Amino acid sequence: MASSQTLITLFIFSLVSFCYAASGPFKPPKLKAVHFTIRKNQTTLQYYTTFESGNSQTPNIIDALIDLGAPSVWFDCTTYVSSSYKRASCGSNRCKKAKGLSCIGCNSTPRPGCSNNTCGVFVYNPVRDYSSIQELGEDTMQVYSTDGRFVLLTYDVPKFQFACADSAAVERLPGDHTKGLVGLSRTEISLPSQVSSHLKLAKKFAVCLPSSSENGFGDIFIGGGPYYMPPRPEDQSLSLVTTPLLVNPAGTAQIQSDGDLSNQYFINVKNIEISGKRVAFSPSLLSFDKNGVGGTKISTTVPYTILHASIYKRLVKDFVKEAALNNIKRVKSVAPFGACFDSKTAPNTITGPAVPNIDLVLEGSTVRMRLYGANSMVMAKKNVICLAFIDGGARPTTSIVLGGHQLENYILEFDLTASTLGLSSSLLVWNTSCSHSRIF
Repeated sequence: MASSQTLITLFIFSLVSFCYAASGPFKPPKLKAVHFTIRKNQTTLQYYTTFESGNSQTPNIIDALIDLGAPSVWFDCTTYVSSSYKRASCGSNRCKKAKGLSCIGCNSTPRPGCSNNTCGVFVYNPVRDYSSIQELGEDTMQVYSTDGRFVLLTYDVPKFQFACADSAAVERLPGDHTKGLVGLSRTEISLPSQVSSHLKLAKKFAVCLPSSSENGFGDIFIGGGPYYMPPRPEDQSLSLVTTPLLVNPAGTAQIQSDGDLSNQYFINVKNIEISGKRVAFSPSLLSFDKNGVGGTKISTTVPYTILHASIYKRLVKDFVKEAALNNIKRVKSVAPFGACFDSKTAPNTITGPAVPNIDLVLEGSTVRMRLYGANSMVMAKKNVICLAFIDGGARPTTSIVLGGHQLENYILEFDLTASTLGLSSSLLVWNTSCSHSRIF
């Protein structure tokens, strides 16, 4: 069952759509973008969205983990009821589009997720590090249009493809009432690819991860801007700086066919600076080697940024040195973090604890992602803040995995046509954030 907060939100969305319909004949505005909310579970530090699938009168309400690098949408179908659900048969065009690799059957009473001669596709649970082959199906998804400020009208996305999984696949998905996963990667059957294709939207999407859901929800925009972040009146899409999205030719995705290019999102971090001073480490770690090892990946399922050991050790050393120059007192470390401080010696500001800034210098003229205290530090216990980076060891597949904590309260726009990442400055600088209500 979905949470009461989710049901209330969806009821209000439906009421808004009904009011539009009941107000008399009108020409609806041209559809430019659709919107999904993002919630954060404070215990698991994971991000979730909610969508509706199936018959429009009695839709199935699905809470699903957001995975930026996953190839598809999948969820537990053991209680899924819909007269419009259709399975994808083996060898069909739909099966080929989803890169189905096997034909599966089921000996129980036929239902969504249990059919014979059905296309089987991989699903991957990142929490359990568990993959399985599940039934590929399709149904109508209901989505909500947006003008960048508010959620507006309901639209149907017919023949939306997803994997109809069994209860074992969703085991240990963390928090809330999560029963599946929403993939946002470059594949044809990811959420943004299918929605933009069906509704003829620009092939771009943006995420704005909230640090908390107490004061509102974060955003997934599919189709592009404008992006308004109350109380600021400006369209934030006009102030994004861009850097290229890279493709790892060797591929590091958990689920992909041999020879596929990576569908995950990589960027070119050229160096790291603390208080304007460059952190010294081997620059070769920031590039892919012949086996696809190295580079920088963006992830929504990793809570804190993970660094190659040599980068991590030097980052901690340099940060501790700069903190001392600012009279920030170091205290005993709290696992898994390597450097912790007395929070009373780092006064709180609009952008979090007053600690040295960390800049990720990116490819592009003067493009950098500045991490203020809210994104570089975490409150580990009372009066103790810690540098929110994790040691990834000496032989990680990826040298830098940018985690959710570092991405919160930034707008990240993934333009799949131009293959670029648009990046805002921290919204906290402008006295706003990624937590909003978009109901009017």
